[in-house]
Amino acid sequence: MEEKATLADIFDFTFTKFVTPIVVKVAFIIVLVFAALGWLTMTIGGFASSFGAGLGGLVFGGLFFLMLILVYRIGFELVMVIFAIKKNTDRLP
Repeated sequence: MEEKATLADIFDFTFTKFVTPIVVKVAFIIVLVFAALGWLTMTIGGFASSFGAGLGGLVFGGLFFLMLILVYRIGFELVMVIFAIKKNTDRLP
């Protein structure tokens, strides 16, 4: 069962509930949106300059977009793995 974070959980100084798993999901969506907007801006700006620059922005910007998303995804997954380890070690006797 997945826990829902509330605003009170942010100010919980006992750290009995973690808000990071929820924040990671929201942060990844934000990264996706800004990366896509950056790629779109680079492509449109390139085509406004010249056809070659636009084509380069479309191709290389797409590769950069994929690499950026991959790096952020791996980083966020590492954070989630740490929380999964904590959850599993809490069950140990």
